Amino acid sequence: MRGTFVPWLYAIGSSVRNVSLRDMAEDPVAMASAVVDSSKLFKTTMVCVNFDPTLWAEAAGCGTDWQAMPTTAPGGSADPNPDAVKEAPRIATLVDAIARVKGALPNQPVSCAMPGPATLASVLELGIPPARMDQFTVGELTGEFVSVLCEAQVDNIVIVEDPRCGEDALAPWVESGQYARIAKLTDHYSVASTLLCPQLSLTQAHIAEFDSLTYVVAESGSTAAANFDHAIKGFCVEGFGTGNVKATGELGALEPDSYFLTTRWDLDPDTDLADIQQDIATVQELLARR
Repeated sequence: MRGTFVPWLYAIGSSVRNVSLRDMAEDPVAMASAVVDSSKLFKTTMVCVNFDPTLWAEAAGCGTDWQAMPTTAPGGSADPNPDAVKEAPRIATLVDAIARVKGALPNQPVSCAMPGPATLASVLELGIPPARMDQFTVGELTGEFVSVLCEAQVDNIVIVEDPRCGEDALAPWVESGQYARIAKLTDHYSVASTLLCPQLSLTQAHIAEFDSLTYVVAESGSTAAANFDHAIKGFCVEGFGTGNVKATGELGALEPDSYFLTTRWDLDPDTDLADIQQDIATVQELLARR
């Protein structure tokens, strides 16, 4: 992804395909068709097959509230059982959809998002700091999520931390080495990993823990200043989907092709398609000038 623009575009596929987001999420044919059509329309360098965190929350035993954009129902999980993840219905749907997308777009890299440890602990409604057994459970669940995606042969796993999860929420997972553990798993499968937490100001502890990941997208200023030995820096463009996108000002101090650009989150299905196309063209023009 170095030197490119990779917008996260999953939900908008329901609008492109003219199906409901719920129907798209529960039918592998609809999901794959929407993803393929969206990729062809916007000419993305990487395909985003899924960016729905409720998928993984369901696999961990939570409920889903289906709205314009689905959300995890309150109440956590009565039984967050890692052994049940691969049997969850929507996991099977996702794996099927990934295979269909890879068959339809054999030369295009495929990405898929999953919740980071702090976000997963939040939806499971675990305490801060989490108990030792809770840390073990979250570690096992995230390991299963990574395993599902690696075995489905995706090219890039996006580890998403909800913007509401600040430094205190991430601290126990940084201290226990959960992100480095995810990186070790993805490296074993030769799959890239991207940490997306664009509101987090990086400390030295974060930098040390995240450095084994392939890409890191945190708060722009602290990302630009971070002294990573391994991880490639990613930056979010502002206003994506409005037709008036703005690139981050930190790029002027960085070498061209030493970073990549992305977006903070998925877009609402009601976002104007022409605005998305305009924003993609604007960012690509910016990168071409560097």
